[in-house]
Amino acid sequence: MAETGQTRKEQREAARTARAEAEARARQQRRLWQLGGALALAAAVVVAVILAFGGGDEPRERRAGEQLPGQFEANQRYAGIPQDGIALGDPDAPVTLVEFADLQCPFCRDYSGTVLPTIVAEYVRTGRVRLVFRNVAFIGNESVVGAQMAAAAGLQDKLWEFVEIFYANQGAENSGYVTEDFLRKVGSAVKGLDVDRAMEDRGVGEIQDQLAEAQTEWQSYGLTGTPSFVMGPTGGELTPVLAENEGPTIEIMRERIDQALKRAT
Repeated sequence: MAETGQTRKEQREAARTARAEAEARARQQRRLWQLGGALALAAAVVVAVILAFGGGDEPRERRAGEQLPGQFEANQRYAGIPQDGIALGDPDAPVTLVEFADLQCPFCRDYSGTVLPTIVAEYVRTGRVRLVFRNVAFIGNESVVGAQMAAAAGLQDKLWEFVEIFYANQGAENSGYVTEDFLRKVGSAVKGLDVDRAMEDRGVGEIQDQLAEAQTEWQSYGLTGTPSFVMGPTGGELTPVLAENEGPTIEIMRERIDQALKRAT
């Protein structure tokens, strides 16, 4: 009998111990869930603060709803580089590269978005190459309207930003997208541009002469498409850059620019 009573006592003790251990594990689990919830809440607060104060991978300016595609990049790309009308870069750079383009040309847009940024960073910003933009506007009337506004932006030394943002928002050729409202939106995306003044300047004689000269110069080199290029020593003779079957890839443009720099120095 004594042995049976002792066994039951031990069983009761074991049961109490098991219940105590189970309750302890449950309390620990609840604390872990509470801690996890608190950490998740804290992380959410941190993310919200970062977003509110301009953190994250993208610049705050770029995330703003009013930004046009390409606006942030264009304003950053040309900041601090001297502009003079249609020219970009140091006027004393050893080499000048002239681009003939039409703002409605999709190939010009592709060059502007994929090749030109590297040329600006490697050659223009370093003072080795001066760029000149010649707008030939041959695709249609909307090309002419866009070219006039680009030239008007050039009167304020803001042509290069305007052209790049225009390309980033380019529509289908002669589809009617180059409206007064469109030109205002693109102009307003150019940092520091007086849009009202540019809109008024589009019809001045200086701009009409500039566009006519671009057309004549383009034809004088025997060029027929866009984008097309001539290059040479600044102040010297310029010659076509590309053969008839070549496109302006970054590899080809680097090769031709480096060759021109060697000849000029």
